[in-house]
Amino acid sequence: MMTGLLISISIYCIIHSILADSAIMGKVYFKWWYRFFYVVQSVVLLFPVLYFYQQIPYEPFFQPNLAQKNLLNIIWVSATAFALYAMRSYDNQSFLGFTQLRAKMNGETYKYEKPVLTKKGALSVVRHPYYTAALVLIWSRPLSVKDLYLNIVLTIYFLLGTINEERKLKKEFGQEYRDYMKEVPALIPFIKLRR
Repeated sequence: MMTGLLISISIYCIIHSILADSAIMGKVYFKWWYRFFYVVQSVVLLFPVLYFYQQIPYEPFFQPNLAQKNLLNIIWVSATAFALYAMRSYDNQSFLGFTQLRAKMNGETYKYEKPVLTKKGALSVVRHPYYTAALVLIWSRPLSVKDLYLNIVLTIYFLLGTINEERKLKKEFGQEYRDYMKEVPALIPFIKLRR
């Protein structure tokens, strides 16, 4: 079952990354239906992962004592609050494909417009707040052996996803994004990697 979990999460990460790349997907990436399709397939592809995860027996790996558990709870709640705060920095209606669907249902022609580079809110703290929050959330909890394996794969995926996002954003925004990279760290608040 562990093999099934690792294969299903790996397939999820690969497909998710390919479909998120406008260079690979070409013109279809900018169609009115694509964003909503992307969100739906992202949810559907999680079902095999959840199935295999539930089939694996629980085997403790890291069981914190009460003090550690309280600290982890504070960290987990803080990361959740940060993720919710980060939502204010994005156009979530477009991100989920609802804006595009609404336009089509109203008989309007949808045309992709290059977004404005936002540097406010959570994006003034880190360049990839959702990845930051996700990394903290998956690691700040008691862990079973199956969680450990899953977290390692997800961490690699989030780090590779960050690299891929950076590549796309540099291409889309050019020097403006490169300047932003000098001002704000990618994932860890207040820490800038020296180049």
